[in-house]
Amino acid sequence: MKKTFFIILIALTICNLSYSQYVDNAFIFSNNDYSGTARFVGMGGAFGALGGDFSAIAINPAGLGVYRSSEFTFSPGMSYNSNSSTYINNNIDEGGYNMNFNNLGFVASYDLENSDTRWVNFNFGVGFNRINDFNNKVQFEGVNNSSLMEIYISEANALNTSDPYELDGMYEFLIWDAYIMDYDTVANEFYTYITDEIFFNEDNFEINQRKIIETEGSISEFNFSFGGNYAHKLYIGASIGITRLRYDEYSSHYEYETAGLPIDYLDGFDFREHSKTEGTGYTLKLGAIFKPIDFFRVGASLHLPTFYDLDQEFHNEVIGYFDEYTPENTRSPLQTYNYTLSTPLRAVGSVGFQIGKIGLIDIDYEFADYSKMSMDDEYNSEGVIEDNSVIQTIYKETHNLRAGAEFRTGPLYFRAGGRYSTSPYVDTEDEINKDYQEITLSGGLGYREKNFFIDFAFSQRKSDYYISAYEWTYNNELAKIENIRNNFILTFGFKF
Repeated sequence: MKKTFFIILIALTICNLSYSQYVDNAFIFSNNDYSGTARFVGMGGAFGALGGDFSAIAINPAGLGVYRSSEFTFSPGMSYNSNSSTYINNNIDEGGYNMNFNNLGFVASYDLENSDTRWVNFNFGVGFNRINDFNNKVQFEGVNNSSLMEIYISEANALNTSDPYELDGMYEFLIWDAYIMDYDTVANEFYTYITDEIFFNEDNFEINQRKIIETEGSISEFNFSFGGNYAHKLYIGASIGITRLRYDEYSSHYEYETAGLPIDYLDGFDFREHSKTEGTGYTLKLGAIFKPIDFFRVGASLHLPTFYDLDQEFHNEVIGYFDEYTPENTRSPLQTYNYTLSTPLRAVGSVGFQIGKIGLIDIDYEFADYSKMSMDDEYNSEGVIEDNSVIQTIYKETHNLRAGAEFRTGPLYFRAGGRYSTSPYVDTEDEINKDYQEITLSGGLGYREKNFFIDFAFSQRKSDYYISAYEWTYNNELAKIENIRNNFILTFGFKF
């Protein structure tokens, strides 16, 4: 039954993919969800005017100048990602655990108080902090009155060809090769039994749909940082960041007939998309902290864009399920694509309060304009130009607030914090996620002796957003996703 699978792919097949995939990925790769040490996470990541913690380098490298001794830290952790979806009045809950390594850092402190200058010390730091975690799984399901197959039939017939080998090798050709779609030599058009059922039974058509989107990977930032303390009044620092990105995405769109409306010949189909993106980025961060009086500090830092060089591999796969035949499977050849991405510049302003030896408070404000994200490739292709135009149209600036506090009693430390981020999407009628926002609450505790400390933190991030299973002119049902990410982090540290 299987047709001979032969396909000639045009150069830059990538342009046949929807540009929204790359536009969406640009934001996913640019949106920092800072993690790191348990102390940092427990205080909501609010360290811009405090310093003295290795993960504070991610916010303001001047915090490295606060150190008065050398230190080594490492932070294992675990996360639980929970998603509750609603699609066409049907609810599904999905969740899973992931182990991760959030931080590894070493700080070397050099005392300069015996020098002839007012410099108190100079510090050097090297290590990494995790700044994004992509491990997630979303699933939604419902009975719809339209089908993804309508898009593929429309695209196939728009080419005005009867030759299936002229169809898009990543999409419509796969549908044909899996025996789901065929050509009607009388009507001179491609058709499927699903779209025929819609045409002849439009008012009563229904079909089960299930969408699964599973992602894995992370972004880790390796820091080489320098910081200094001038007269216990001014702390300055700089950090060279090398980021390592890995992002694997698998999606499955499965449609199958309902008991109330069986489809001739065909039980259903499963369209699967696989992609793997890896790359390295480079950035530079500069910062300063000024302490005009003992209990009050002001911090400021500038994060230059991260410049990524990304390599992507991807392929698609289709499985057809039939009434009287075994399932048919077809897969596209593996495709590759290299492109660059520059993330938005970030500016951070902070105020901090040190209440003797019993407490700390910090408030950070961070600004980032996601409309400034930019992509390019070797050919400056039309797809990249369109992507950058879409980025400027649908994204805008965001305002991120972080606040955290720490209270000390003897060797015990108690911490609490939170973070709020506004929507990066332009507020237009057509934007489905214009009201998107992220809220994170966190807390933790620690035990510290002279040369050793152990800290624990818990954080919970909440966000609600919408996903379109596919965009069809006559029906664009949306799935609402309520996401909760719980993080548990343990840090072990040594001072010397």
